[in-house]
Amino acid sequence: MRTTLLLQVSLLSALATVHAGDGFPAFTWDHVPLYAHLGINDGLEPDQYNFLADHFNLITFTGGRVTRGSVEPNIAAAARAIKKRNPKAKVLFYWAGDMPKGQWKLSNDIYPGEYINFVKGKRKRRYFDVARQDVRDWWSDVAAQAVHEYSCDGIFVDGATAGSPNGPWSRDLGQEKAAVMDKGVFAMLKDAKKKMGPDKLIIFNPLHGHDEKHLPLGEQYLPVTDGAMVDDFDRAADIRQQSKEYMANTIEVMHKAAQDGKIIIFKAWPGFTWWSDKEMMMKPHDEVYRVAKERITFPLACFLVGAGPNCYFCYTWGWLGEYGTFDWYPEFDRPLGPPNGEAIRKGWTYQRQFAHASVFVDLKKKTAKIDWR
Repeated sequence: MRTTLLLQVSLLSALATVHAGDGFPAFTWDHVPLYAHLGINDGLEPDQYNFLADHFNLITFTGGRVTRGSVEPNIAAAARAIKKRNPKAKVLFYWAGDMPKGQWKLSNDIYPGEYINFVKGKRKRRYFDVARQDVRDWWSDVAAQAVHEYSCDGIFVDGATAGSPNGPWSRDLGQEKAAVMDKGVFAMLKDAKKKMGPDKLIIFNPLHGHDEKHLPLGEQYLPVTDGAMVDDFDRAADIRQQSKEYMANTIEVMHKAAQDGKIIIFKAWPGFTWWSDKEMMMKPHDEVYRVAKERITFPLACFLVGAGPNCYFCYTWGWLGEYGTFDWYPEFDRPLGPPNGEAIRKGWTYQRQFAHASVFVDLKKKTAKIDWR
């Protein structure tokens, strides 16, 4: 018996262009909707800013390899460079919610008090003590600074789920302490929204599916944010295999969140990452790109069967620009058009029709096909 993926598609998803909320980037089904996420390093070249501005309306700048100074001025300069070239673009400031990152020196220098230090064998971690009001005030003040001084349109909050029952705070600090800190995360996200302004974005990471081995992760943070990144779908598939149940559930979690009006970033991988295949990383870039090009169909098709309004596809093998951000794929130039309806699921297969594409996915066999027309 054929069943629909979730609910009937909303009227908005049948439109070519969608404006889902105040401050959201303009969304279109004309082509595969894309998102860029990359380290700014010490800054980019003019042609790289041009590429980003020409191809993406939603971009997050992270730290990357910063060899001098602090990353905050670099992100500010990048946000202004993108907006000068593409006024419609929304640029997010990467701002970790769980632990300090070394490149954010200006912000780290004014952190109040002491970090929570955890040491167990070779595992050493420093965490923000977000149970404290002064820490939450500091964190939300930096988020506001990203908007009001650095020209960003919001924040990308990595590690937002650290206090969840299966998160690192629970493992390292205990469930009781983690639960208290998790309440602090919700409070500081709300404070950040107030300080940034109602039309500024908060996107968190990660949002994951679940199966018998993995608990649900991230859905509880959606009500206090504007959306999330799904960062784990088929990641490092060359060395580990995700269950068909996990992948199916991830697709449905993405779809449901989109139907609830959230921005969802589907981070896709070409079977390898910068950390999972050191031998691949030693090959010439053209060779790595060739492999990624050959492998794009499965993750892209999985995205398309679950995508709703304000869903974006991101396909790289890491978070630095040289890990695929500035590569382009023929599929991105193909006309897509709005979906004709929901994906139809039969067992572990999905089919979905777009104005200019027919999409098929088999999660059990890990195969897919996209017929462009």
